[in-house]
Amino acid sequence: MTAKKIYFGTNLKMYKGNAEVVQYLSELSDFATTFKSEYDIQLFVIPSYTTLKDAVELVKSKTGRPKIKIGAQNMNPNDNGQFTGEISPLMLKELGIELVMIGHSERRHVMKETDQEENEKVLASLKHNFITLLCIGETLEQKNYNISDEVLRTQLKIGLQGVTAEQLSKLWIAYEPVWAIGTEGIPASAEYADEKHAVIKQCLFELFAEESKKIPVLYGGSVNPENANGLIVKPHIDGLFVGRSAWNAPNFHALITDALNTLSGDKTEVPLTNEFTETAVQLIEQLGGKANISALTHCATRIRVVLKNDGKMNKSAIEKIDGVKGLFSITNQYQIILGAEIVKQVHDEMKKLLI
Repeated sequence: MTAKKIYFGTNLKMYKGNAEVVQYLSELSDFATTFKSEYDIQLFVIPSYTTLKDAVELVKSKTGRPKIKIGAQNMNPNDNGQFTGEISPLMLKELGIELVMIGHSERRHVMKETDQEENEKVLASLKHNFITLLCIGETLEQKNYNISDEVLRTQLKIGLQGVTAEQLSKLWIAYEPVWAIGTEGIPASAEYADEKHAVIKQCLFELFAEESKKIPVLYGGSVNPENANGLIVKPHIDGLFVGRSAWNAPNFHALITDALNTLSGDKTEVPLTNEFTETAVQLIEQLGGKANISALTHCATRIRVVLKNDGKMNKSAIEKIDGVKGLFSITNQYQIILGAEIVKQVHDEMKKLLI
């Protein structure tokens, strides 16, 4: 039986210059030899344009090591033309690039790219035989309107218009909820992410029938060491597209190793999570981590926290967590309003995690 493929990758955005990327990839490539798993591990890194040539050469030079696929962060759909500042598929092929990312949320929402533009790029990328990573995801406003499923299905149906069944072996999908990305992003709960992955896979099945099972669906959106294990064991999640938690090679190696150990272990030993566990995990992270919490109590409607360093707390991120109704401080104590119906359950889960 062929081993199931599990994907781990990262997009370096506009961080790390050429020397930093070469050093990072060298370390990551060496670490990759230590992965012990019954799974087929696929690593990929998507650095900036100016680093691509040396990144490809570094990966090629690491013979005898698991292959890291190098990707481009964007691509013009035209082979050539009067498009100043753009990069064509032919230019990327010349560099030896294997993967192209299309439709990252920053391209959609900062650069104002449309679903139709993403479709043009997807078709061009597949035509040139690149692995094509199409990113999709809903905004917080769309989530609050309860139209997340419709948004994801629309992005898929337009973005993949004209793709043939023969091209599906080169197609990957990344689900990255917009509200979960960036320095103030709130990770989706493992249950929510898996639910949306199921929606994505159902839509892909409607488009491509049985052939759709060739398409891996990866989760990205503030993946970190505290939530990676809960995400990777979900049945509809085929891999993790990690952000800043992957930008240090030893940290990325540790995250992957831990996730693989969780996957490979006895599933009965994987801690079961519920909505209160996920809320507790998110609160601890945005309060600055376990080491930053010196005291934790609760009353009828709120959790009371004393922190060692207020500067490590992300107030705006806490206020965006599902179930949080408000945050305020009294003297040296922060009070997180949750409501009588869930405050004890969330407090109890936080206490377990802090042990």
